[in-house]
Amino acid sequence: MASTKKNFAYNLALTLAGYIFPLITYPYVSRVLGVTNLGTCNFVDGIIGYFMLFASLGIGSYGVREIARFLDNKEKRDDVFSSLFAISIITYSLSLIALVVCTFTIPTMQEYKPFLGVGATKLIFNLFAVNWFFQGISDFRYITIRSIVIRIFYVLSVFIFIHSKDDTLIYYGLTCGTVVLNSFVNWFYGKKFWTLSFKHLHMKDHIKPVLTFGFYAIVTSMYTSFNTVFLGFVCNDTEVGYFTTATKLYAIIMTVFSAFTTVMVPRVAKLLKEKDYEHLQHIASDTFALIIMFALPIIAFCELNAGDIILILSGKGYEGAIIPFRIVIMLLLIIGFEQIIIQQFLMASSSNKAIMCVGIVGVVIGVSMNVLLTPKIASIGSALAWGCSELGVLCSGVYLVKRVMNLSFNKRMILRKLLESIVFFVPFIMLLFPINHWIEFVISAIYICVAFVWLNLYKDKNKYVVEIWNKFLGRFYTIN
Repeated sequence: MASTKKNFAYNLALTLAGYIFPLITYPYVSRVLGVTNLGTCNFVDGIIGYFMLFASLGIGSYGVREIARFLDNKEKRDDVFSSLFAISIITYSLSLIALVVCTFTIPTMQEYKPFLGVGATKLIFNLFAVNWFFQGISDFRYITIRSIVIRIFYVLSVFIFIHSKDDTLIYYGLTCGTVVLNSFVNWFYGKKFWTLSFKHLHMKDHIKPVLTFGFYAIVTSMYTSFNTVFLGFVCNDTEVGYFTTATKLYAIIMTVFSAFTTVMVPRVAKLLKEKDYEHLQHIASDTFALIIMFALPIIAFCELNAGDIILILSGKGYEGAIIPFRIVIMLLLIIGFEQIIIQQFLMASSSNKAIMCVGIVGVVIGVSMNVLLTPKIASIGSALAWGCSELGVLCSGVYLVKRVMNLSFNKRMILRKLLESIVFFVPFIMLLFPINHWIEFVISAIYICVAFVWLNLYKDKNKYVVEIWNKFLGRFYTIN
């Protein structure tokens, strides 16, 4: 089994491929299709995402945990895989039927029939993606290489086939096509690792935890992806375009944190099984420091240069995305902390009740704030509702981790890191002077990079940054 560092690198490359390659095409597509057509694609994809969510339930998160538990027992691992895949066949079939019925009965969805028809292929083939199996056995190398190759074809296809607003449906088809190809390759490659059999299934053993994890995934979506769908129903495609543009850069940066969290789940589950709480405490402290170290300088830069970032990312006509972007980018710190608490610890701990409680808190705050704010201030309201719900989830998660697992976090270290990070916000002084915004952009980028190096390499000597520096630049200057 590959080391945690290698798995982190592979999973980071995999998740970044899912966002960076579309980001290469996004400035081009946003200018060719326009904010409204782009909003159409995102609105429809949000709807398809919901049906995929109900189809997969909690099999993704639960599957990673269970496959990791029986890593050295192939017979039991095959039984878990077969049972979970059998459950998936049922849930995906029901979800597909529901999608067809809704498409032909709900007036708003009828307007998007061609797009929903294309999106149905994404729903069908996602059944065979089984990424949770590969994450469970901590084997990311092949799937990462495969994903990057397919993404390269995707980028080339976009520049070849997308030339005008009339190509909107083709663009959405290419986006869904990456899921289809990924699923094909995943399935045929994965056969060497599993033996699928529908005899002597133990589906009953997995129904309750799958529903519990699924409940958390569904209620979580009520304050994340729900924003896009609700915004599309109560406002219009243009506002959806603003909101999804505001979240694009955030999503890419967040994949770095998600990649680290994902590869840590099997390790945390193993430590919990061994009751090695001292080691878990060190993992928690190190991960919190890592989030603070990367999130705050990025937040400072993005808040200061929000207008220029949106202009570079999408071009003119997307000014409505600037304020939502300023709100959303602050979630890097909140959700970064949240992923440590929820995904690394609560989900790995098998504490199903705690997971449900956290989910309920998020959905109550998220839905109520969406209903209250979105009809009045559109995409800005969606961003605010998302932020409030994530903050509520974080607070409840901290309380439950301490109560359920008896783990406490190094508050003094967290506070010290936060206070030190004030240095990244010094460039805001430039707002007091009549400086060209592009000069401001360059100066703030240089300053924040220098401050990051000084703080992490010399003042605190952060072990992660020092290790990376010595690995790639140690031949020129080694830091001890």
